[in-house]
This record gives sequence, C-alpha cells and structure tokens, in this order.
Amino acid sequence: MPSSGRRKAGAIRRSFTGEDKMSAAAGVGRGDLGFDRCTDNQRRFRAMLALHLFNEDFADAPFTEHRLHSGRTFLSYSMTVSPRFDTLICIVPGALRNAVGRLLVPTPLVEDGLGIAGLRVEAAVDTSVYHLLHLPTGGRMVVTRQPTFLNVAEIGRRQPRHRRDGVGRFASADIPMTPAEYEAVGRVPTMGPGIERMLAAIVARLDVRDPNREWAMGSWWYDPLVRPLLRGARREGRRSLWGEGTDWELRWFGHPRIDDVIACLTSPLLGLPWATATQVSELAWAICGDGCRLTLVHGTA
Repeated sequence: MPSSGRRKAGAIRRSFTGEDKMSAAAGVGRGDLGFDRCTDNQRRFRAMLALHLFNEDFADAPFTEHRLHSGRTFLSYSMTVSPRFDTLICIVPGALRNAVGRLLVPTPLVEDGLGIAGLRVEAAVDTSVYHLLHLPTGGRMVVTRQPTFLNVAEIGRRQPRHRRDGVGRFASADIPMTPAEYEAVGRVPTMGPGIERMLAAIVARLDVRDPNREWAMGSWWYDPLVRPLLRGARREGRRSLWGEGTDWELRWFGHPRIDDVIACLTSPLLGLPWATATQVSELAWAICGDGCRLTLVHGTA
C-alpha cells in the first residue's frame, strides 16, 4: 500500500479505535483496516479467547457447568484493542497487573479453572508490558500500559529474569499445560471457518465505536454514548457463548445493544464484507456468512 493510502487507512482506523497514529499505522493491512487480516494461529486464538471472555453467570453457561477456565472479568477494564497481523494488543492504561491477572494461570499452577487454559507469559516487565503466548494455538497477545513497549527480545536482553519467570506470579511459557488445561481445551466444540472468523472479529473489535456516534461496543461493559438502557437489558454483563460446527449462539444482558453489534459487524468500512444480518425473533438476530450462523440474543432471562 502506498504511504498516502496507508496514512488514510490509519486515520480511518483511528477514528474507530482511538489508537494513536503509530499504533494504527502498525495495524493497517494491505488494502484494508487490518482488523481481520491475521495468521491462522492468531485467528484461532482470538476465537478461543472469545469463548473465555463471553461466558459468565448464566445457570447453563458451558464454562460454568464444566468449570472451564475463564477470562470474563478481563472485560471489566478500560482498554484500547489494537489487532495486528500476528498479535492482539490490548492497551490498558490503569491497573495493568490486575487486568492481566484476569487472564493468566497463577503459579504455582492450580487445578480449579483459574486463568485461560494454556495462556502463558513469554516475557514481561510487570509495570508496563506482558507478552503472552497461547500454547494450544500459538497465538500471541500483548497487554501493555502504553502503545509503545519493549518486544520479547529487548526484554530478554535488558531484564533476562523476566523472560523466564513471568514476573514470578504467573505461569511462564516454558511450563507445559496441565491435565486440567488439556481437558478444558478438549471441551471446546468444533468451529466452522465462518464462526471462527466471526468470533475473532468480535474480539478484534471489543472497544470500537462509530465516528458518527451511532453505535459503540464499549468493551461489552459500558456505553460510550451514554444512552438509556433498552427494555430487557441490564447493566451487569452476563454472557454465554456456545455452539457446534457452523451454528453458534451468543447471549447477553448488558452492553452493547444488539443493534450496535450488528452495525459493527456489517459496517461498510469496519465490518465483515461477507456477513449479513437477519432478524429471527423479537430479541434475536442471526449473523450469517461463509456457510455459518452466529445467533445474537439480547436481554433474555
């Protein structure tokens, strides 16, 4: 992409994400905004991360029933999400250590479902950045206080001990998965390619908002547009995501509005170009494409 086109794409991306110029430019793809252009490992990781983020508090939520590992409270933190080709970057300006602790398995390892199964610290400086590696998929994630940060090699050269021990509190990348983690990963159903792309797309767009203030995702816990709650909605963010093969369902009570999710995923500039939305009931819509269907249900008991 010519530099002028890249600058324009970066400016458009910034208008949706709130990233700074450098971060937005680094994430722009070849001819697109870079939200969905990524490695296969990265796409699979984002889809699995969606499962860990979007399950909580429903009596029949699969991760509750089976005591699977969860990272749902990570969405309680204000953040800017910057998807890159081979990394998902989450910029969390405050309480960084607490935020990353919502995702990671503590050490010594425990077997009670804490942390996302197989997610490890590859390198870290606990006051500014954590580089994470998801062992089951090979996908990578960075949780950082600022958009500019040391990479893994730089941390290894400057602070070698942090590269090994994950700052002591969390499991590092050289610690293999436990039997409980293998069981948790094994319980994840098959995903059709379209479903994997949809779930990865939602994760990549956790905190985007329309520059014209018509819709906003708000990291699935608050409304940046400060609108009143709709009938049937609640402020708490109860969520459930599950399915099999080509047919999945995402249910939730609180933010964002279902219209916002549909507008985000089908936006001419930001959305999935192959996705279409169809209303299936008063409270449910189906996002379809690539031979798959993700049913969105909002505000149900």
